[in-house]
Amino acid sequence: MSPRPKVLILGAGFAGLGAATKLKTAPVDVVLVDKHDYHTFQPLIYQVATDLLAPQTVAHPMRTAVERQPNLKFVKASVSDIDLESKTVSFKDWEDQTYDYLVVALGTVVNFFGTTGAEENAFPIYTLNDAVRVKNHMLRLYEDSVKAGPDSSRMLDTVIVGGGPTGVEMAGAVAHLIKLSMGDDAPGQQATNARITLVEHADRLLTMFDESMSAYAKEELERIGVTVRLGEMVSEIGPESVTLATGEEIHATTTIWGAGLKTTEIVSKLSDDLQHGRVPVGPMLNLKTHPEVHVIGDQAWITDAKTQKVLPQLGSVAMQAGEQVGKNIDRITRKHKDPEPFHYRDKGSMATIGKGAAVAQLPPNIKLTGRPAFLLWGTVHLALLTGGGNRAAAATNWFITAMSKDRPSQVLIDPSEEE
Repeated sequence: MSPRPKVLILGAGFAGLGAATKLKTAPVDVVLVDKHDYHTFQPLIYQVATDLLAPQTVAHPMRTAVERQPNLKFVKASVSDIDLESKTVSFKDWEDQTYDYLVVALGTVVNFFGTTGAEENAFPIYTLNDAVRVKNHMLRLYEDSVKAGPDSSRMLDTVIVGGGPTGVEMAGAVAHLIKLSMGDDAPGQQATNARITLVEHADRLLTMFDESMSAYAKEELERIGVTVRLGEMVSEIGPESVTLATGEEIHATTTIWGAGLKTTEIVSKLSDDLQHGRVPVGPMLNLKTHPEVHVIGDQAWITDAKTQKVLPQLGSVAMQAGEQVGKNIDRITRKHKDPEPFHYRDKGSMATIGKGAAVAQLPPNIKLTGRPAFLLWGTVHLALLTGGGNRAAAATNWFITAMSKDRPSQVLIDPSEEE
Protein backbone atom coordinates (compact mmCIF):
# COMPACT_ATOMS: atom_id res chain seq x y z
CA MET A 1 0.00 0.00 0.00
CA SER A 2 1.37 3.42 -0.98
CA PRO A 3 1.90 5.93 1.85
CA ARG A 4 -0.75 8.55 2.43
CA PRO A 5 -0.02 12.04 1.06
CA LYS A 6 1.57 14.36 3.59
CA VAL A 7 0.17 17.87 4.02
CA LEU A 8 2.61 20.18 5.77
CA ILE A 9 1.00 23.36 7.13
CA LEU A 10 3.24 26.19 8.31
CA GLY A 11 1.49 28.49 10.76
CA ALA A 12 -1.38 27.89 13.20
CA GLY A 13 -3.18 31.19 12.75
CA PHE A 14 -6.64 31.57 11.24
CA ALA A 15 -5.44 30.43 7.81
CA GLY A 16 -3.38 27.42 8.85
CA LEU A 17 -5.86 26.16 11.41
CA GLY A 18 -8.69 26.64 8.92
CA ALA A 19 -6.91 24.45 6.38
CA ALA A 20 -6.09 21.77 8.95
CA THR A 21 -9.65 21.40 10.25
CA LYS A 22 -11.09 20.96 6.75
CA LEU A 23 -8.76 17.97 6.23
CA LYS A 24 -10.26 15.97 9.08
CA THR A 25 -11.80 13.32 6.82
CA ALA A 26 -9.23 13.47 4.01
CA PRO A 27 -6.98 10.41 3.43
CA VAL A 28 -3.86 12.41 4.26
CA ASP A 29 -1.45 12.90 7.15
CA VAL A 30 -1.51 16.51 8.31
CA VAL A 31 1.47 18.06 10.08
CA LEU A 32 0.77 21.52 11.50
CA VAL A 33 3.82 23.53 12.59
CA ASP A 34 3.98 26.78 14.53
CA LYS A 35 6.58 28.49 16.70
CA HIS A 36 3.97 28.70 19.49
CA ASP A 37 1.99 25.82 20.96
CA TYR A 38 -1.25 27.80 20.88
CA HIS A 39 -3.57 29.51 18.43
CA THR A 40 -4.01 33.22 19.11
CA PHE A 41 -7.35 34.94 18.60
CA GLN A 42 -5.76 38.16 17.39
CA PRO A 43 -8.87 40.40 17.30
CA LEU A 44 -8.85 40.44 21.11
CA ILE A 45 -5.12 40.91 21.74
CA TYR A 46 -5.65 44.59 22.56
CA GLN A 47 -7.89 43.53 25.46
CA VAL A 48 -5.04 41.50 26.92
CA ALA A 49 -2.76 44.55 26.59
CA THR A 50 -5.26 46.70 28.50
CA ASP A 51 -6.06 44.21 31.29
CA LEU A 52 -9.57 43.32 30.19
CA LEU A 53 -8.77 39.68 29.36
CA ALA A 54 -6.17 37.26 30.68
CA PRO A 55 -3.68 35.98 28.05
CA GLN A 56 -4.99 32.41 28.17
CA THR A 57 -8.46 33.63 27.20
CA VAL A 58 -7.27 34.41 23.66
CA ALA A 59 -4.77 31.52 23.41
CA HIS A 60 -6.15 28.08 22.53
CA PRO A 61 -3.77 25.11 23.09
CA MET A 62 -2.93 23.37 19.83
CA ARG A 63 -2.81 20.00 21.60
CA THR A 64 -6.57 20.29 22.08
CA ALA A 65 -7.04 20.55 18.31
CA VAL A 66 -4.86 17.48 17.77
CA GLU A 67 -6.98 15.45 20.18
CA ARG A 68 -10.05 16.08 18.05
CA GLN A 69 -8.43 15.18 14.71
CA PRO A 70 -6.79 11.74 14.38
CA ASN A 71 -4.88 12.55 11.17
CA LEU A 72 -3.39 15.77 12.61
CA LYS A 73 0.01 16.09 14.28
CA PHE A 74 1.22 19.35 15.78
CA VAL A 75 4.89 20.28 16.16
CA LYS A 76 6.27 23.40 17.83
CA ALA A 77 9.13 24.58 15.58
CA SER A 78 10.39 27.62 13.65
CA VAL A 79 10.77 27.60 9.87
CA SER A 80 14.19 28.54 8.47
CA ASP A 81 14.02 27.62 4.77
CA ILE A 82 11.75 26.29 2.02
CA ASP A 83 13.11 24.42 -1.02
CA LEU A 84 10.36 24.17 -3.60
CA GLU A 85 12.32 21.96 -5.99
CA SER A 86 13.06 19.22 -3.45
CA LYS A 87 9.74 19.74 -1.63
CA THR A 88 11.57 20.21 1.66
CA VAL A 89 11.11 22.59 4.57
CA SER A 90 13.96 23.23 7.01
CA PHE A 91 13.53 24.29 10.63
CA LYS A 92 15.73 25.98 13.22
CA ASP A 93 14.86 23.41 15.87
CA TRP A 94 13.60 20.32 14.03
CA GLU A 95 14.73 17.98 11.29
CA ASP A 96 13.93 18.71 7.64
CA GLN A 97 10.46 17.73 6.46
CA THR A 98 9.30 16.73 3.00
CA TYR A 99 5.73 17.15 1.78
CA ASP A 100 3.26 16.27 -0.93
CA TYR A 101 1.23 19.42 -0.28
CA LEU A 102 2.58 22.53 1.40
CA VAL A 103 0.41 25.24 2.96
CA VAL A 104 2.31 28.40 3.91
CA ALA A 105 0.40 30.54 6.41
CA LEU A 106 3.17 32.15 8.46
CA GLY A 107 1.52 35.53 8.85
CA THR A 108 3.34 38.82 9.17
CA VAL A 109 5.57 40.80 11.51
CA VAL A 110 5.48 44.43 12.61
CA ASN A 111 6.63 47.06 10.10
CA PHE A 112 8.17 50.20 11.60
CA PHE A 113 8.76 51.72 8.12
CA GLY A 114 12.27 52.76 9.12
CA THR A 115 11.00 55.20 11.75
CA THR A 116 13.93 56.31 13.90
CA GLY A 117 13.81 54.82 17.39
CA ALA A 118 10.59 52.87 16.79
CA GLU A 119 12.08 49.41 17.12
CA GLU A 120 13.85 50.31 20.35
CA ASN A 121 11.16 52.40 22.04
CA ALA A 122 7.72 51.55 20.64
CA PHE A 123 5.56 48.62 21.70
CA PRO A 124 4.06 46.71 18.75
CA ILE A 125 0.66 45.15 19.32
CA TYR A 126 0.46 42.09 17.07
CA THR A 127 1.31 38.96 19.08
CA LEU A 128 0.22 37.70 22.48
CA ASN A 129 3.73 38.33 23.83
CA ASP A 130 3.44 41.92 22.56
CA ALA A 131 0.21 42.34 24.49
CA VAL A 132 1.68 40.99 27.73
CA ARG A 133 4.69 43.31 27.41
CA VAL A 134 2.39 46.33 26.96
CA LYS A 135 0.26 45.27 29.92
CA ASN A 136 3.22 44.80 32.26
CA HIS A 137 4.81 48.07 31.15
CA MET A 138 1.66 50.09 31.79
CA LEU A 139 0.97 48.46 35.15
CA ARG A 140 4.54 49.18 36.29
CA LEU A 141 4.13 52.81 35.25
CA TYR A 142 0.88 52.99 37.16
CA GLU A 143 2.43 51.62 40.34
CA ASP A 144 5.36 54.03 39.97
CA SER A 145 2.96 56.93 39.47
CA VAL A 146 1.12 56.04 42.69
CA LYS A 147 4.41 56.25 44.57
CA ALA A 148 5.19 59.58 42.92
CA GLY A 149 2.09 61.24 44.34
CA PRO A 150 -0.58 63.60 42.96
CA ASP A 151 1.65 65.32 40.39
CA SER A 152 2.39 62.14 38.45
CA SER A 153 -0.24 62.14 35.71
CA ARG A 154 2.34 62.67 32.95
CA MET A 155 3.88 59.33 33.86
CA LEU A 156 0.93 57.72 32.08
CA ASP A 157 1.02 59.83 28.89
CA THR A 158 0.48 57.49 25.95
CA VAL A 159 0.75 57.81 22.17
CA ILE A 160 -0.81 55.28 19.81
CA VAL A 161 0.55 55.33 16.25
CA GLY A 162 -1.90 54.20 13.56
CA GLY A 163 -5.58 54.95 13.03
CA GLY A 164 -6.73 51.62 11.66
CA PRO A 165 -8.80 49.14 13.69
CA THR A 166 -5.81 48.16 15.87
CA GLY A 167 -4.94 51.75 16.74
CA VAL A 168 -8.53 52.85 17.32
CA GLU A 169 -9.35 49.87 19.51
CA MET A 170 -6.14 50.32 21.51
CA ALA A 171 -6.76 54.05 21.96
CA GLY A 172 -10.26 53.47 23.30
CA ALA A 173 -9.17 50.65 25.59
CA VAL A 174 -6.16 52.60 26.93
CA ALA A 175 -8.37 55.62 27.64
CA HIS A 176 -10.79 53.52 29.67
CA LEU A 177 -7.96 51.70 31.47
CA ILE A 178 -6.16 54.87 32.55
CA LYS A 179 -8.95 57.40 32.96
CA LEU A 180 -11.63 55.13 34.43
CA SER A 181 -10.06 52.07 36.00
CA MET A 182 -6.71 53.46 37.17
CA GLY A 183 -8.24 56.82 38.02
CA ASP A 184 -10.85 55.15 40.23
CA ASP A 185 -8.27 52.88 41.93
CA ALA A 186 -6.16 55.81 43.15
CA PRO A 187 -8.18 59.06 42.97
CA GLY A 188 -5.44 61.29 44.37
CA GLN A 189 -3.00 60.15 41.71
CA GLN A 190 -4.92 62.07 38.98
CA ALA A 191 -4.65 59.45 36.26
CA THR A 192 -7.59 61.18 34.58
CA ASN A 193 -5.18 63.97 33.57
CA ALA A 194 -2.96 61.64 31.55
CA ARG A 195 -2.68 62.60 27.88
CA ILE A 196 -3.62 59.94 25.37
CA THR A 197 -2.90 60.78 21.74
CA LEU A 198 -3.69 58.87 18.55
CA VAL A 199 -1.58 59.80 15.51
CA GLU A 200 -2.70 58.82 11.99
CA HIS A 201 -1.08 59.90 8.72
CA ALA A 202 -4.33 59.73 6.71
CA ASP A 203 -7.01 62.43 6.87
CA ARG A 204 -9.44 60.16 8.74
CA LEU A 205 -9.57 57.10 10.98
CA LEU A 206 -10.67 53.64 9.87
CA THR A 207 -10.24 54.33 6.16
CA MET A 208 -11.78 50.97 5.23
CA PHE A 209 -15.09 52.15 6.70
CA ASP A 210 -17.60 54.71 5.46
CA GLU A 211 -16.59 58.33 6.15
CA SER A 212 -19.52 58.83 8.52
CA MET A 213 -18.27 55.97 10.65
CA SER A 214 -14.75 57.41 10.64
CA ALA A 215 -16.21 60.65 11.93
CA TYR A 216 -18.15 58.81 14.63
CA ALA A 217 -14.99 56.99 15.76
CA LYS A 218 -13.10 60.28 16.05
CA GLU A 219 -15.89 61.96 18.01
CA GLU A 220 -16.22 59.01 20.38
CA LEU A 221 -12.48 58.82 21.04
CA GLU A 222 -12.38 62.54 21.75
CA ARG A 223 -15.37 62.19 24.06
CA ILE A 224 -13.47 59.73 26.26
CA GLY A 225 -10.37 61.91 26.36
CA VAL A 226 -8.23 60.85 23.39
CA THR A 227 -6.57 63.56 21.31
CA VAL A 228 -6.77 62.55 17.64
CA ARG A 229 -4.07 63.90 15.31
CA LEU A 230 -4.91 63.30 11.65
CA GLY A 231 -2.66 63.93 8.66
CA GLU A 232 0.46 63.64 10.83
CA MET A 233 3.58 61.54 10.26
CA VAL A 234 5.80 60.23 13.04
CA SER A 235 9.48 60.85 12.33
CA GLU A 236 11.11 59.65 15.56
CA ILE A 237 10.25 57.81 18.76
CA GLY A 238 12.27 58.26 21.90
CA PRO A 239 12.05 56.63 25.35
CA GLU A 240 9.62 59.33 26.51
CA SER A 241 8.59 61.24 23.40
CA VAL A 242 7.17 61.02 19.90
CA THR A 243 8.37 63.53 17.32
CA LEU A 244 6.14 64.40 14.36
CA ALA A 245 7.39 65.27 10.89
CA THR A 246 6.55 68.91 11.66
CA GLY A 247 9.09 68.87 14.47
CA GLU A 248 6.47 68.91 17.22
CA GLU A 249 7.31 66.68 20.17
CA ILE A 250 4.65 64.84 22.15
CA HIS A 251 5.50 63.54 25.62
CA ALA A 252 4.85 59.80 25.97
CA THR A 253 6.11 57.29 28.49
CA THR A 254 4.32 54.64 26.45
CA THR A 255 4.22 54.52 22.63
CA ILE A 256 2.12 51.77 21.07
CA TRP A 257 2.72 50.95 17.40
CA GLY A 258 -0.30 49.85 15.39
CA ALA A 259 0.68 51.36 12.07
CA GLY A 260 1.57 48.44 9.86
CA LEU A 261 2.77 44.91 9.17
CA LYS A 262 5.06 43.23 6.67
CA THR A 263 5.61 39.69 5.50
CA THR A 264 8.45 37.55 6.80
CA GLU A 265 11.64 37.01 4.80
CA ILE A 266 10.61 33.45 3.95
CA VAL A 267 8.29 34.76 1.20
CA SER A 268 11.34 35.41 -1.01
CA LYS A 269 11.69 31.62 -1.26
CA LEU A 270 8.24 31.36 -2.81
CA SER A 271 8.19 33.96 -5.59
CA ASP A 272 10.40 36.28 -7.63
CA ASP A 273 7.41 38.51 -8.32
CA LEU A 274 6.24 39.73 -4.92
CA GLN A 275 3.42 42.26 -4.86
CA HIS A 276 3.95 44.76 -2.02
CA GLY A 277 5.92 42.03 -0.28
CA ARG A 278 3.17 39.43 -0.69
CA VAL A 279 3.15 36.22 -2.75
CA PRO A 280 0.79 36.21 -5.76
CA VAL A 281 -1.40 33.12 -5.91
CA GLY A 282 -3.90 31.84 -8.45
CA PRO A 283 -7.64 31.16 -8.10
CA MET A 284 -6.86 27.92 -6.23
CA LEU A 285 -4.60 29.85 -3.85
CA ASN A 286 -1.49 28.04 -5.06
CA LEU A 287 1.71 28.89 -6.92
CA LYS A 288 1.54 28.76 -10.70
CA THR A 289 4.87 26.94 -11.00
CA HIS A 290 4.25 24.67 -8.00
CA PRO A 291 0.52 23.90 -7.73
CA GLU A 292 1.13 21.67 -4.71
CA VAL A 293 2.20 24.76 -2.74
CA HIS A 294 -0.53 26.98 -1.31
CA VAL A 295 0.08 30.41 0.24
CA ILE A 296 -2.68 31.92 2.37
CA GLY A 297 -3.22 34.51 5.07
CA ASP A 298 -1.44 37.86 5.29
CA GLN A 299 1.50 36.65 3.19
CA ALA A 300 -0.67 36.02 0.14
CA TRP A 301 -1.60 38.43 -2.64
CA ILE A 302 -5.07 37.02 -3.35
CA THR A 303 -7.25 38.22 -6.18
CA ASP A 304 -10.89 37.31 -5.71
CA ALA A 305 -11.99 34.98 -8.51
CA LYS A 306 -15.34 36.76 -8.86
CA THR A 307 -14.59 40.46 -8.36
CA GLN A 308 -10.94 40.42 -9.51
CA LYS A 309 -10.10 42.68 -6.57
CA VAL A 310 -7.08 42.12 -4.35
CA LEU A 311 -8.30 41.07 -0.92
CA PRO A 312 -7.15 42.86 2.25
CA GLN A 313 -5.04 41.31 5.01
CA LEU A 314 -7.92 40.44 7.31
CA GLY A 315 -8.58 37.52 9.62
CA SER A 316 -11.80 36.73 7.77
CA VAL A 317 -9.92 36.45 4.46
CA ALA A 318 -7.28 34.23 6.06
CA MET A 319 -9.86 31.93 7.65
CA GLN A 320 -11.92 31.50 4.50
CA ALA A 321 -8.82 30.99 2.35
CA GLY A 322 -7.51 28.33 4.72
CA GLU A 323 -10.80 26.50 4.70
CA GLN A 324 -10.90 26.61 0.90
CA VAL A 325 -7.40 25.13 0.62
CA GLY A 326 -8.36 22.35 3.04
CA LYS A 327 -11.52 21.63 1.06
CA ASN A 328 -9.59 21.54 -2.22
CA ILE A 329 -6.97 19.10 -0.97
CA ASP A 330 -9.83 16.97 0.38
CA ARG A 331 -11.57 17.16 -3.01
CA ILE A 332 -8.43 15.95 -4.77
CA THR A 333 -7.40 13.19 -2.38
CA ARG A 334 -10.74 11.84 -1.10
CA LYS A 335 -13.39 12.88 -3.58
CA HIS A 336 -11.11 12.70 -6.65
CA LYS A 337 -12.57 15.94 -7.96
CA ASP A 338 -10.99 19.08 -9.34
CA PRO A 339 -10.28 21.92 -6.90
CA GLU A 340 -12.57 24.93 -6.85
CA PRO A 341 -11.54 28.60 -7.10
CA PHE A 342 -11.67 30.79 -4.02
CA HIS A 343 -14.57 33.20 -3.64
CA TYR A 344 -14.38 35.49 -0.64
CA ARG A 345 -17.64 36.10 1.22
CA ASP A 346 -17.52 39.56 2.72
CA LYS A 347 -19.30 39.37 6.06
CA GLY A 348 -18.53 42.95 7.00
CA SER A 349 -16.11 44.79 9.27
CA MET A 350 -16.34 45.85 12.91
CA ALA A 351 -14.24 47.76 15.42
CA THR A 352 -14.76 48.80 19.01
CA ILE A 353 -14.00 52.33 20.14
CA GLY A 354 -14.67 52.19 23.83
CA LYS A 355 -17.10 51.05 26.47
CA GLY A 356 -20.41 50.48 24.71
CA ALA A 357 -19.21 52.10 21.46
CA ALA A 358 -18.33 50.45 18.16
CA VAL A 359 -18.81 50.64 14.39
CA ALA A 360 -20.09 47.83 12.18
CA GLN A 361 -20.35 47.85 8.41
CA LEU A 362 -22.23 44.89 6.96
CA PRO A 363 -23.18 43.94 3.40
CA PRO A 364 -24.97 45.05 1.41
CA ASN A 365 -25.19 48.50 2.99
CA ILE A 366 -25.88 48.18 6.72
CA LYS A 367 -24.10 50.63 9.02
CA LEU A 368 -24.33 50.48 12.77
CA THR A 369 -22.72 52.61 15.45
CA GLY A 370 -22.91 52.86 19.23
CA ARG A 371 -24.43 50.21 21.45
CA PRO A 372 -26.09 48.14 18.65
CA ALA A 373 -22.72 47.82 16.91
CA PHE A 374 -21.02 47.04 20.23
CA LEU A 375 -23.48 44.26 21.05
CA LEU A 376 -23.13 42.80 17.55
CA TRP A 377 -19.34 42.95 17.84
CA GLY A 378 -19.45 41.10 21.17
CA THR A 379 -21.79 38.41 19.85
CA VAL A 380 -19.69 37.74 16.76
CA HIS A 381 -16.38 37.64 18.63
CA LEU A 382 -17.72 35.32 21.30
CA ALA A 383 -18.94 32.98 18.58
CA LEU A 384 -15.54 33.00 16.84
CA LEU A 385 -13.46 32.64 20.01
CA THR A 386 -12.12 29.10 20.31
CA GLY A 387 -13.08 27.03 23.35
CA GLY A 388 -16.14 27.13 25.60
CA GLY A 389 -14.05 28.07 28.63
CA ASN A 390 -12.52 31.02 26.79
CA ARG A 391 -15.95 32.25 25.72
CA ALA A 392 -17.23 32.04 29.27
CA ALA A 393 -14.18 33.89 30.63
CA ALA A 394 -14.46 36.65 28.02
CA ALA A 395 -18.20 37.09 28.57
CA THR A 396 -17.72 37.25 32.35
CA ASN A 397 -14.96 39.86 32.15
CA TRP A 398 -16.92 41.95 29.66
CA PHE A 399 -19.98 41.89 31.93
CA ILE A 400 -17.96 42.92 34.99
CA THR A 401 -16.34 45.78 33.09
CA ALA A 402 -19.69 46.90 31.65
CA MET A 403 -21.22 47.03 35.11
CA SER A 404 -18.26 48.72 36.82
CA LYS A 405 -14.89 50.36 36.26
CA ASP A 406 -13.03 47.22 37.34
CA ARG A 407 -10.57 45.37 35.11
CA PRO A 408 -10.71 41.70 36.22
CA SER A 409 -7.25 40.94 34.76
CA GLN A 410 -5.45 43.99 36.16
CA VAL A 411 -2.68 41.96 37.78
CA LEU A 412 1.06 42.40 37.17
CA ILE A 413 2.73 39.00 36.78
CA ASP A 414 6.36 38.94 35.65
CA PRO A 415 8.37 35.71 36.13
CA SER A 416 11.61 37.66 35.73
CA GLU A 417 10.99 39.57 38.95
CA GLU A 418 12.41 38.19 42.18
CA GLU A 419 10.06 37.31 45.02
